[in-house]
Amino acid sequence: MLREIHYDGKFFWPKDYRAAVVLTLDFQGGEDCRPLPDGTMDHEEWTQCEYGPHTGIWRILNILKEENVKITFNTCGGIAERFPEAVKAIVDQGHEIAGHGYHHETARDLTRDQERDVMKRTTDMIRTRTGHTPIGWRSCTQSPNSIELLMEHGYLWNSNSFSHDLPFLWESNGKYLVELPRQPYGDGRTYGHRNNDAGDPEHTKIIWKSMFDEFYEESKSVATYVPFQIHCYISGRPGRAAALRSTIQHMKKEGVWITTATEVASWTRDSVFKLEAPRKVASA
Repeated sequence: MLREIHYDGKFFWPKDYRAAVVLTLDFQGGEDCRPLPDGTMDHEEWTQCEYGPHTGIWRILNILKEENVKITFNTCGGIAERFPEAVKAIVDQGHEIAGHGYHHETARDLTRDQERDVMKRTTDMIRTRTGHTPIGWRSCTQSPNSIELLMEHGYLWNSNSFSHDLPFLWESNGKYLVELPRQPYGDGRTYGHRNNDAGDPEHTKIIWKSMFDEFYEESKSVATYVPFQIHCYISGRPGRAAALRSTIQHMKKEGVWITTATEVASWTRDSVFKLEAPRKVASA
């Protein structure tokens, strides 16, 4: 039986950090652009998507380098296959590569065996391109099988749940997986859609900074976790990229740990849950 395990003590981060900020970028291109009913592809939609791996990724990498922050790139296997230079640049700059399906498959539409195959092929392709085995994953609409399949593949963390503020554990048959929760304020929502020309960077900055500010205020009494989700075909566009840079600069405050998903997941597993502290267990 799959169970959630939540830390029931006072959550904490290393070095007296008050808040942990994890910025994830779902690195995909035309992978999530599906054919029209007649089998043809919407060319405008496709090229909107493809802006990310062709162009937007380089603007975002430049911002991250200039701001000296490391993030996690949840990367489709198909992107790693088609854009090896971009993946190499991500790794060379010290960022993390995690899995995000092969062609951004809708996981809930897959059989267990199909989803297992997607995970294997994605893992293998990322390992081929980077020399490292990914240990983090974000599905496109997680399936009932995703958690146990990630455990089967030896993954450390998953990031799909919106139901909690702090990281927690999944357990099944003695195997564990860290869940890094999300907040519903990713750029795909704040801008409405990748090709929404009415998307307002100032509005997005208000949402992102407000979320951070509330967590930072709460962190005076309890450690907080602040997750962000972006896409390079959205936040890599001119103007929107400036909103990303401004938000990163805003978060560089005393007691803030801006780090990768694996750093947070490893700390949660090794330093929080290893303690003999009360744990609240709930059946999934």
